[in-house]
Amino acid sequence: MTTCTVMTPSGKVQGELRDGLRIFRGIPYAITERFKAPQPVPKWDLFDASEPVEVECYQYAAFREQLDDVGQFYKDEFPGAANKRYDESPMTLNIIAKDGATKQPVLVFIHGGGFETGHAGDAPCGDSDVYAKQDIIYVSMDYRLNVFGLYEGENYGLQDLVFGLQWIQREIESYGGDPERITIAGQSAGAMSVMDLLYSHKLKGLVQGAITMSGGGMVPKITRPWKKEESLTFWENVRKRTPAKTREEFAQLPPDVIWNAWYDESRENYNFHAVQPAIDGVVIPDLPQTVVEEGKDLDVPMICGVTSQDFMPYVIYDMALRWGLLRAKKGRKPVYGYFFDRALPGNKFKAFHACDLWYLFGGMQASWRPFEQIDYDLSNEIIQYMSNFIKTGNPNGKGLPEWPAISKKQKGFRLFDGVSKGLISPWRCRLKEYKTFLFEKGPM
Repeated sequence: MTTCTVMTPSGKVQGELRDGLRIFRGIPYAITERFKAPQPVPKWDLFDASEPVEVECYQYAAFREQLDDVGQFYKDEFPGAANKRYDESPMTLNIIAKDGATKQPVLVFIHGGGFETGHAGDAPCGDSDVYAKQDIIYVSMDYRLNVFGLYEGENYGLQDLVFGLQWIQREIESYGGDPERITIAGQSAGAMSVMDLLYSHKLKGLVQGAITMSGGGMVPKITRPWKKEESLTFWENVRKRTPAKTREEFAQLPPDVIWNAWYDESRENYNFHAVQPAIDGVVIPDLPQTVVEEGKDLDVPMICGVTSQDFMPYVIYDMALRWGLLRAKKGRKPVYGYFFDRALPGNKFKAFHACDLWYLFGGMQASWRPFEQIDYDLSNEIIQYMSNFIKTGNPNGKGLPEWPAISKKQKGFRLFDGVSKGLISPWRCRLKEYKTFLFEKGPM
């Protein structure tokens, strides 16, 4: 292995130098105690990020040998990192940059997994080099999940992400990035995290653009206000499943006991207010609808994408469309929508939830699927759109079909199916979703 070293505010960091790229894995951006806010990592003399064991938050695979059908599908679909260990303080990140990069725009990716599972090192996102080759610094982040990230509505996982983005702004110039040109992206729960971060005042002046995949947009009108009392009752019931008599005793229990108590309670007595990020007044200041109505959300250009066999496709699509229309009505930064409808080769599932990760991040050679030239061509087109957006705030560029922003007169989403070069109307999107709901449901 050929290595490289950079001097950062935290100390020297050693990475791998391969094919003209600098690759750094598992760099810690924060430390913490259980159920506590993230804290700075002590400075080091030299941190070896060339071949570390990647840290993954405790989750289902850490404590249960047999996954359910959906979990097994996604484990097979997106291979995990070869070397990893589980921990309840997984606040690390990976950085991939072109050797010799200076002042390049930065893309930060937040993985999905329902706030319960997932890892920044999973293929194809963890080791994606496609954006570094487009002169963009690529960063993927891990954060606390499930009981360790959501305990008693404290949003520890979101606190990690805010802390990590602040770390990136301070340190990324050492890796060749421009701290004033950071775009955040996320898929599924990662997209929901991006939205939650946009509601927060903590990223003002830090983030210049956002990309959401299957989870971004206007909160549905049916969403009830968060009720702290319901959340605390849920957590009290979690503690009752353990030998702990007090909160202090609960916090000292082994991680598997805590996780299993949370998992069993969440499956038997599901409470949305307790298993999703809460209005904590620290990261999320108020009900999302209120934040948006008052114009206090971060005003940055956005891309909001959905897939045709998505998880709750009607809801996910309408969230994105309504978000674009509202932003246009208020005269704010543009929102570009895409509708992914390529039927992936290999099995009965078509454009299922998360399938567009292969097209936005490349790495199809790591998949078991028999991808065809049409898939590689579509991926290259999407990556070029995304690269343009990360660099300029607009996905359009030379040689690409026009992709207009959402507006009152223009409600079409860019159709990514490998064939079309144009837009798909709301009527056609809903027809696709109706067919999905009745006949072509994805693995979820």
